[in-house]
Amino acid sequence: MDGEELIASVLHKIEREKALITAASNMRQSTDNPLVQQRVDANIREGRKNIAYLEEKMRELEIRQRNQGAGSPGQRGGPAPPPKDYAGYGGEQGDYGEPHYPQGGSGSMPSGAPFPDPRPYAPIPKARPNYTKLDLIKYDTPYLGPKIQLMLSQLEFKLSVEMQYKAGIEKMVRLYQDEGDRKSRADAEGRRIESNQKIQLLKQALKRYEDLHVDIESGDAPDDESLSSPNMRKPLTGLLTMRIHAVKDVDHAASSRFSRGPETYVVVKVEDAIKARTKATRNDRWLDEGFSMDIDKANEIELTVYDKAGDRPTPIGMLWVRISDIAEEMRRKKIETELNASGWVSADKMADGGSPRHDHAGSPMGSSHGAGAGGRPGTAGHGGQHGGESSNAPPTVMLDSWFALEPVGRVQLQMSFAKQLKDRRPFDIGLNRQGAVRQKKEEVHEKQGHKFVTQQFYNIMRCALCGEFLKYAAGMQCADCKYTCHRKCYSKVVTKCISKANYETDPDEEKINHRIPHRFEGFSNISANWCCHCGYLLPFGRKNAKRCSECSLTCHAQCTHLVPDFCGMTMEAANQILETLIRTKNHNKSASVSSGLSNRTLRPSGPPQPPQENAALSYPQKPMEGPYGSIPRQPSAEASPTAAAQAAQRQQMSPKSPTGPSAAAAAAAAATGLRSPQQTPTEMSRPMPPPQAPQQPPHAHYDPSAYANFPQQAPPQAMQQQPQPSYPMAPPPQPVQQVPQQQQVAPPAKDEVASAKARIGLDHFNFLAVLGKGNFGKVMLAETKSSRKLYAIKVLKKEFIIENDEVESTKSEKRVFLIANKERHPFLLNLHACFQTETRVYFVMEYISGGDLMLHIQRGQFGLKRAQFYAAEVCLALKYFHENGVIYRDLKLDNILLTLDGHIKIADYGLCKENMWYGGTTSTFCGTPEFMGPEILLDKKYGRAVDWWAFGVLIYQMLLQQSPFRGEDEDEIYDAILADEPLYPIHMPRDSVSILQKLLTREPELRLGSGPTDAQEVMSHAFFRNINWDDIYHKRVPPPFIPTISSPTDTSNFDQEFTSVTPVLTPVQSVLSQAMQEEFRGFSYTADFA
Repeated sequence: MDGEELIASVLHKIEREKALITAASNMRQSTDNPLVQQRVDANIREGRKNIAYLEEKMRELEIRQRNQGAGSPGQRGGPAPPPKDYAGYGGEQGDYGEPHYPQGGSGSMPSGAPFPDPRPYAPIPKARPNYTKLDLIKYDTPYLGPKIQLMLSQLEFKLSVEMQYKAGIEKMVRLYQDEGDRKSRADAEGRRIESNQKIQLLKQALKRYEDLHVDIESGDAPDDESLSSPNMRKPLTGLLTMRIHAVKDVDHAASSRFSRGPETYVVVKVEDAIKARTKATRNDRWLDEGFSMDIDKANEIELTVYDKAGDRPTPIGMLWVRISDIAEEMRRKKIETELNASGWVSADKMADGGSPRHDHAGSPMGSSHGAGAGGRPGTAGHGGQHGGESSNAPPTVMLDSWFALEPVGRVQLQMSFAKQLKDRRPFDIGLNRQGAVRQKKEEVHEKQGHKFVTQQFYNIMRCALCGEFLKYAAGMQCADCKYTCHRKCYSKVVTKCISKANYETDPDEEKINHRIPHRFEGFSNISANWCCHCGYLLPFGRKNAKRCSECSLTCHAQCTHLVPDFCGMTMEAANQILETLIRTKNHNKSASVSSGLSNRTLRPSGPPQPPQENAALSYPQKPMEGPYGSIPRQPSAEASPTAAAQAAQRQQMSPKSPTGPSAAAAAAAAATGLRSPQQTPTEMSRPMPPPQAPQQPPHAHYDPSAYANFPQQAPPQAMQQQPQPSYPMAPPPQPVQQVPQQQQVAPPAKDEVASAKARIGLDHFNFLAVLGKGNFGKVMLAETKSSRKLYAIKVLKKEFIIENDEVESTKSEKRVFLIANKERHPFLLNLHACFQTETRVYFVMEYISGGDLMLHIQRGQFGLKRAQFYAAEVCLALKYFHENGVIYRDLKLDNILLTLDGHIKIADYGLCKENMWYGGTTSTFCGTPEFMGPEILLDKKYGRAVDWWAFGVLIYQMLLQQSPFRGEDEDEIYDAILADEPLYPIHMPRDSVSILQKLLTREPELRLGSGPTDAQEVMSHAFFRNINWDDIYHKRVPPPFIPTISSPTDTSNFDQEFTSVTPVLTPVQSVLSQAMQEEFRGFSYTADFA
C-alpha cells in the first residue's frame, strides 16, 4: 500500500487502541474486584504503550512522505564515506619517484607531507540499537517494533509445529480407539485437548501482534542475520540455573463460583523434554522454586504456565528463551560491569568526554592505558592472575527480569548459564597467541549439477523439495546456488542447478513439458514465510520478499532466478514426474539392449570397445570448484591406491588390445583422479620443461628424483626471471657463520643425483632448531652446509596435505610467495626455494630472527609512534598484495616478524586467496577469531575489505595492548564482533579513535579502504598525517625499536616450547601412490636470488 493508505491504517489502529483504553477505564470504575482491576490496569498500560509506538510510526511515515515529495534520497542512498570519491586525489597524487615501484591498480600514493583527512566531518555509520534478543522478550522492553517482528516469526512457526503435533496425536487417538486401549486413548485425548488449548493461545497472541504491525521498512528492524549463518548459534552444553519468583497479569482459567480459585504452576522444558516443575500456588508467587539443569547441546527453553481448576490443567501463558541469548546477555553484563569500573567509553561518546587534541608523534599512549589507574582491568599485566581466578569460579552474573508471556501476562525469572567449554580462556586476559581456523572441506555429493554438502543449521529451515521443516538439524545445501533440503531428499532432486551451463546439459535429459514461469511480485511479509529455494525465513516488510501472484510461492528477491518454471506444480510433484520419466526411459533402454543381444553373436565384428569401467571411472575427472579455485574431484586417500590397483589388475587380466597400455594408464588415472602435468598451475613459476615420456602405469615403482628435480630440468636460460628493481633494498643481515658440528642434529638425507649444482634438496641443510609447530608440520631453523647461511624451512607432510584436501592450497601458498618475490617487497617474507621428498614438501624462506610482534608487545607496550610505524609498513604490504589480486585473511601480531634492523615482514601465506581484485568475492570461513570480519561470521560473500577490518584490530591491539573483541571462547568472540562497540580510553587522541572507528565499521561497503582506491583511503587518513610513505617504503625512516640477539643462531625471540624440541623429522610410515605424488609435480622451485 502507498503512503496515504499506510497513514490511514495507522490512524485506524490508534483509534482502536484508544477505544480499548476507554472501555477498560469504564470497566475499572464499575467493579470492586481487585483481580479484575489489576487486569484492567495492565490492559490500560499495554494500550498506552501501543499508542506511543503507533504514533512514532505515524511520524516516521509522515517524514518519509515529505521527503519523497521533495525528491530526497533514501536513508542509505548517500555517497559512501571516506575518500572513495574524493576530488583531491586527482591533483594531489604522489608517487615514489622511482620507476621500479610495483604499480598495480592506480599505483600512486599520497604525498609525503602531512595529509589531512579528506572528509574530516564525514558521518560515521549509525550505530545499531544496543539491545539483545533477550531484551526483546522482556515485559518492559522499549523496542516494541523489533519485538513485533520477532514474535510474528516465532509465533507463526510455533503454531505450525503445534498443529502438526496435534495432527499426530489425533492419529494416535484413532489408533488406540481401534485397538481398544482405553488408558492409552485417555492419555492421548488429554494431550490432544492441551494441544488444542495451546493453538488457541498462539492464535490469540499472533493476532495481537499482527494488529500492531506497521508495514514499513524500519531502521530498528531486528538484525537476525546471525541466525542465517551456519557458523553461528550452535547448540550449547552447560549448567542452567533458574529461579521462578512470580507470574502476573495472566488470564486465569475460569473456576466455579464457590471454589478458592485455580492452582497455578510452571513447567520448564528443554528441547521438548520436561526438566523442572514448580509447586502449585494460588497467589501467583513462589518462594524457593530454584532449579539447576544440565543442558546437553540444546537450543531453547520453553516455560508454560498452567492453571488447574478441574480435572485437567489448562495452559494460560507460554515463553520461549534461547539458551544462546542467555549466554550472550551474561557476556554483555560482564562487559558492562567492567566498563563501569574503568574510564573507557565507546567512540560515539568520545566527542563529549574526550580531548579534542590531535595525535602527535610523542604522545604517551601508555600512561593512561593498561593495568594502571584508569585503565581497563585485565590487561596483559594482570590478565594471567585474574584469568586464573575466574576460569573455575561459578558465574557471578545473574539475569533477573520480568519476561512477557504469550498471549498475556508476565513471569519473573532469575537465571544464569555456565557454558561447558573445552578450551576456556580467561575473559579478562591480555593479548595471547591464537591459531587460525578454517572451515573444513565437506564431502561433496553431486546431483544434477548441484554440489550438495552437509550443513548444520541452527535455526528453522524449510526443505525446498518436500516443504517440511528442518528444526535445528543437519541438511544438504548446494555450494553454488544454496538449494537446501533434507539429507533424505537430496538424492531425489532432479532439477538441475542454475550454475550448470546449458551446454553441460545432457541432450537425453528428461524434461517436463510444464514451462510456466512464476510471476514474482514484491509483497508485504507480515508472517512467517520461508524461501522456497534456500529454505531461510524471509525478512519482514517489502525489502527482500517476493511472492508468485498465481501459486503464492514465496522466496527471496535474489532467489527468484533460481526457482524452476513449475508454477502451479509443487517441487515434489515435479520431481516425482521426472523420476518416473527417467525410470521408464531406463527400463525401455535395458529392454531394447537385452532384445538386441539375444539376436547377436558374442564374436566381435569390429575393433574392440573400451571396457565399461573406463567410462564409469572417467566421471570423477570433472573438476569441482573449491575455495582456492578448481580442485580435482577424487576419492579419499585410502580409496585411491585401491582403485588404481584394481583398474590396473583388470587391464592385466583382460586380453591385450592395440590400445592396451594407454587404456590401462587411462583407467588407473581415472580411478585415482590423476591430473596431467599440463593441468598443474604454473602461474609466475618457472617455465614448464619439455614434454615428458609417456606416463608409466600406476603400478610402476616410485622414483622421488623424478619429482624433486622436476623444475630443474629446464634449460638454464629459460629459468631467468625478471630483473630486480633498482631501488635500494635493506634485507635483514645474514652474516656467514660457523656452526659447531654437535648442532647438526638431523643428519642430511641421501640424494641420488649430487652433480646438479642448481638443485636444492634436503642434503644441502643442517637443521638447528624448531621455531614453530602446528597441525601442518614444523618450521625449522636450518643452515646451508656450504655457505652457512640461515633459513627458515617450513616442512609439510604430503599425507596430511592429501588427507585434508589441501593440495591446491599448498600450491596457492607457493604462488603467493612468488608474488612477494616478484618485486622482493621489503615488508613481505621472501621464498628462496621449494623442494620435495617422497613424504614431505619444503618451503625454504628467509630467516627473520627478531621474533614476532606478539612477543614484543607482551614484553612491553608499544606507544603511539612505534605502533604508527609498524602500521604504516603493514599498510604498504597489504597495498602490494591487493594490487596483485591477493587478500591476506590472517593479519595478526603473530604473523608479523621483526627484522634485526627494526622493520617488519609479514609471514604465513597459508590463508591467502588469489584473483581477488576490486569487486571480487569469496566465502570461505577462515581466519583468526579475534580478527575475522563480521561478513565472514555471517557467512556472506566478502572481499578485500576483510583485510582492513583486521588492520583495525591490529592497530587497536598495538595501541591499547588488548583486543577490542573478547570472550571466553570462540562463540563469545564472534558475538562480540557482531554486537559490541569497541571501547577507548577517554583521553585517547581523536585521530586514533577516528581511524579505528572507520576501519572497524561492520558494513564492509562503508569501511575505510573498501573503495576502488583501496589502501590510499587508509594512507590518507589523519592518523598517518606525519608519515612520508616514500621514506617508509625505502626504509629511510629510523625504526623506533631494534631487536637484539647474542648470535646469528640465537632463538631467544621464539617460543621456548618449540625451540627446546630436538630438530628432527619424525618418520612417516605411510607410502603414497604414484597418483598421489603426481599432485605435487612441478612444486620445486629455486629463486634466482637464492
